[in-house]
Amino acid sequence: MPEFTKFRWQSNTSNIKDEYLTHSKSSTQIICWGALKDAAHKVRNVSCQFGQQYGFGARHVVRELVFDDDVNWIARVNLPEMNLGTQEHNLSKGIGFSTWTGESAAALQSEIDTMSFIHEYTDIPVPQVFLYDTGANNAVGAPYMLMECIKGNPALDVAAHPNKIPAQYHAKYIEAEASIVVITLLRLTLIYR
Repeated sequence: MPEFTKFRWQSNTSNIKDEYLTHSKSSTQIICWGALKDAAHKVRNVSCQFGQQYGFGARHVVRELVFDDDVNWIARVNLPEMNLGTQEHNLSKGIGFSTWTGESAAALQSEIDTMSFIHEYTDIPVPQVFLYDTGANNAVGAPYMLMECIKGNPALDVAAHPNKIPAQYHAKYIEAEASIVVITLLRLTLIYR
């Protein structure tokens, strides 16, 4: 499987439990990665494997999916709420999605709808979402989305180091950033009217 070489992933990997990356699900594991891989295979009808790249955010884990035809997707799976700074993050205590509510599912659905809207109606590079489930009662064991892999560095990383942007691309970068802000504000205006 090819590794990503065009960009880097940054992630908080401290306090990460192996159970989050294990492929089969047991009573001490939250995510059934095999079920997620099977779902991706069914959508494309091409076999795939999880690549070496992964990242953890405050509320989700993100992993690369590499298909046999060298197409890359991203699997993003929500994590249950827990305090990683305490002993309470021990997964063997049966931590699950008991706090995942209809409101949580609606928030995830809104995020997916926003991504789809921006992908379809603008030229802002937002991943296409191919498959998702906003509920926690599924074969994966958690809310998830499978989406297109856009190879590039996060804007926050670039903005933090403006000298990384070649001079000939500064204006294009600023213009793209302004477009994203305008589209986001328009979407929020439509949502909260």
